[in-house]
Amino acid sequence: MEKQTREIRKTFSFQVNEANKLYTPQKWELPKKTAFVKGLQLTSDFPNKLYYRGSQRIEIGGDELFPEGFDSKILISSISVAPRERFFDLGEVQPGDLSVKIRYEDKDHERAVLGNGYQVSVVLLLEEEI
Repeated sequence: MEKQTREIRKTFSFQVNEANKLYTPQKWELPKKTAFVKGLQLTSDFPNKLYYRGSQRIEIGGDELFPEGFDSKILISSISVAPRERFFDLGEVQPGDLSVKIRYEDKDHERAVLGNGYQVSVVLLLEEEI
């Protein structure tokens, strides 16, 4: 029997350029053919800033997966980890209303100065209907 789904990755990004601020990107939506969300990864152009400064709340399809204040350091991985293994396993999260919502909070940290800011990317591992 032929497989009815395929695995894809969907990336959403936003810029953090002010210290000690709450960021809530708008209008993030999963593709309409999404069957379920299998994994999540956080990444940044300055990983040390994301690691030390960030926390967030993440909701997919109307379900809260990570509560307010969840440390970013738990959702990122180093480049020494194989690409396929960098995702935080979510099982099979239903896409619900297809929305992806994040409330990201940046907080000052002595080991990571904000400087010119940094970009945060949320990468989702999706199973999509063919």
